[in-house]
Amino acid sequence: QERISECEEIVKKRLSRKEGDGIMKAITGGKKRMKKYTAAFLSAVTAISLAGCGNAPVTPPASSASGEPEDYMSDIKAADIKLKDTKNLVESTVYQPQSLDYTISALAEDNEYTANFIDGLLENDKYGNLAPSVATGYSLSEDGLTYTFHIRPDVKWVDSTGEVYDTLKAQDFVTGFRHSAEFNSASAAVADGVVKGYQEYRTAADWSDAAWEKVGVKATDDLTLVYTLENPTPYFPSLVTYSLFGPINQEFLESKGDGCKLGNPDTTNCSFGTPSSDGILYNGGFILESNDDKSSNVWKKNENYWDKDNIKLDSVTRIFDDGSDPYSDIRNFEAGVYYAGRLSTQWENFDEYMKKYDGYTAMAMPNSACFGIVFNYNRQTFDNTNYASDQTLAENTHNAILNENFRKAIRAAWDREKYLMVSAPKELADSTLRNIDNDPEIVRTSDGTTYGSLVEQAYEERTGEKVALADGQDPWLSKEEALKYIEAAKKDGVEFPIHLDMLVIETNKRLVDQAQSLKKSVEDNTDGNIIIELVMRDEDTVKNIAYYSSVPEEADYDISNFTGWSPDYADPKSFVEIYSPTTGYYMKSCGLTTTENDNYGSDDDIKKMIGLDEYEKLYRAADKIYADLDERYAAFAKADAELIDTCFFIPAQMQGRSVRVTHMIPFSKITSKAGTSEQKYKGLELQEGVVTTAAYEEAKADYETGGTAPKIMD
Repeated sequence: QERISECEEIVKKRLSRKEGDGIMKAITGGKKRMKKYTAAFLSAVTAISLAGCGNAPVTPPASSASGEPEDYMSDIKAADIKLKDTKNLVESTVYQPQSLDYTISALAEDNEYTANFIDGLLENDKYGNLAPSVATGYSLSEDGLTYTFHIRPDVKWVDSTGEVYDTLKAQDFVTGFRHSAEFNSASAAVADGVVKGYQEYRTAADWSDAAWEKVGVKATDDLTLVYTLENPTPYFPSLVTYSLFGPINQEFLESKGDGCKLGNPDTTNCSFGTPSSDGILYNGGFILESNDDKSSNVWKKNENYWDKDNIKLDSVTRIFDDGSDPYSDIRNFEAGVYYAGRLSTQWENFDEYMKKYDGYTAMAMPNSACFGIVFNYNRQTFDNTNYASDQTLAENTHNAILNENFRKAIRAAWDREKYLMVSAPKELADSTLRNIDNDPEIVRTSDGTTYGSLVEQAYEERTGEKVALADGQDPWLSKEEALKYIEAAKKDGVEFPIHLDMLVIETNKRLVDQAQSLKKSVEDNTDGNIIIELVMRDEDTVKNIAYYSSVPEEADYDISNFTGWSPDYADPKSFVEIYSPTTGYYMKSCGLTTTENDNYGSDDDIKKMIGLDEYEKLYRAADKIYADLDERYAAFAKADAELIDTCFFIPAQMQGRSVRVTHMIPFSKITSKAGTSEQKYKGLELQEGVVTTAAYEEAKADYETGGTAPKIMD
C-alpha cells in the first residue's frame, strides 16, 4: 500500500486522471468483481511508473496447492476490452539487452533493441520490400563491384536525453565498420570476403590507418558513401540492413575510453555499447530511457528523428517475464495494459479462451527463423550433468553423438508436433514445423522454384530418397525407423542405453513442458535406449552456458534446443555459413573450434568423422558462384542437403508462433524476412478495441500483394 501511494502521482501523470483513478481504485478496493484483476493492475502500475519508482516487483501469479499457477478466466468480454493508452505501448519480453554495441553483437535479444535505436543505410517497408532509410538510395557500377550510397542531409545524432549531438555523415558508417573489425564483431563473417579487404584487416591485427585504407569503404564527402566489393554480390543491398553496417559517431565512440579509439582497440577499456541509456548515441526512432535488468526497460520517441511522422508511439515499455505464470500476458491484456496477449494450449481452459475470443484471434505469421537440436560433439565440461560422473557413461555418450545412425534415431523418435503443441493448437503447431536449416522461401530461382524445393531435389540426388521437406509436416517421425537406426548404431559399436544431458530453465513452464515432451517421445520411441536427462537450472545458468557462451569449452550439455538462427540477409549463405567448421557462429554451440580459437585444428578428426569437411567444400564452392544465381542457389542447396543427410543438426521449427489477440493495427509496422528491420516498431499503430479476425484477414490480404516496392537504386 505504501508503494502504491508513492507511485500514485506518477501513474496519474502517465495516464489521464480518470484512468489513473480507475487503476488506483481497483488496487485499493473498488467493486468486488475487480479483485480478480488485482495482479494485472499491479502490473499496470509497474509498467506505467517504472521510471519514477525504481525497480518494480514481479507480480506473482495465483497458485494452487501443488504450486502450479491456477487457471485464470475473467468474465470480461472481448468486445469490452479497451487498451488504456494507444500511444504508449506496454508488453512482456524475455529479452534483456546484453550489449548495445550493434556493430559487434549477433544476439537476437540485442538486435531487438538496437534496431529501434539505430537506422542503417536501408530498411524494409511494411510489405517487406527494401526501402530507403539513412540513405535515399544507391547506384551500382557496371561490373557490380562498387555501391555508392547517397546519405540524407538531415539525419541527427541525439544523446540519451534527446538533445542533438551532431549531424550524421557518411564517415560515421566508415567508423562503425572499422570499429566492428577492430573489436572482432560476432557478425564479421557476413562481411568477410564480401567487402574488399575487410577480412584481411580484421584478422591481420594491424590497426594502422595505412592498413585500413586498403578496406573497401570510403566517405568521398559528407553525403556519399562508397563500398568496393571482392566480387559481385547481388544480396548486398539486403546485407546493409544488418546492424554490422551501422554508423557510429567517432567523437562519441572515442569519448567512451582509450580502448575505443580507432586504431587502438582494447575491449577492457571501452564502455561504448554498455546496456544503459548513455551507452550509445541514437539516430533511430526511439531512445532508451531506462533499463533495469530482469525488470523492465522503457524507450521514448526520438523527437529529432528524421522520419518521426512514421513513429506512431510515444513510448514502449517492456516488462520482463520469466515464464513462471503462463497467464501473465492475458491478465495484463484483459486489464487494458498489454497491447497483445497469447492464447496457450498449456492452459487447461484453452478451449474456453478460444470460444471467448472467437472472431478476435489471429495466428502469428510464418517467419524465417529455424530452431532445433544441436549436438555437442566434443563436450569438455561436466558441471551440469545428471549422469556423467560415471566416466564410462560419458564416453559412451560421446561416441554415440559422433555416430550418424544414433543422431538419426533421435530425429526419427522425436515427436516435434507434440513438442510444439505444448503451447500451440495442432493447426498452428503443424504449420510451424521446419525441416531444413534455412528459410525455404529465402530466395527463388528465375523460374520461381523455391529454395526449399532445391534442397529437396539435392537431397534426392544425394541419397536416392524422395523426402518431402516443406514446412508443416514431419517426414522423419517413425518408431520403427528409430529402432532400425539404433540397431545400426549398435553394429557401429555404440553401447546403449545412452544418456543425454539437456539444460532446461526450471522457472519457465513452457520450456519445461516442451522438454518433458521431447524426453517422453524419444524414450518411448527408442524403447528406453536413449534417455534424455533434463538438467533443471535457473535462467542465468542456462543462458550463460547455452546462449551467451563464446568458446566451445563452455558448452556444458550433450544436446541443446537453444540454438536458433534467422537470416541476416536474403541469400542461403546466411544460414549455411553458421555451421562452417572454420568460421561458423554455431561451432561453439557444437563444442567445436573455429579459426577464432587458439586451439583451432585440435578437433579436425571429429569434424571429418561427422562430415563437416565435405560440408565446408560444398559451402565454399557455392559461395564462389556470383554470375548465375540459379546455379548459386542450387549449389547452396547441396550443402543444406548434406547437413540433413548427416543429421548434423535437427531442424524443428520456425521461431515460436502463437494464437494472439491484439490491439496492433494489422501489418502497420515494418516487416522483413532478413536483417534487423523486422525488429523495428516503426509504423506500429495501436487501436483501442481488440482487432477482429476479419480485420486481420483483410489487412493480411493486402500485405500479401507485396505493395509497390520503393525506388532505391539510381
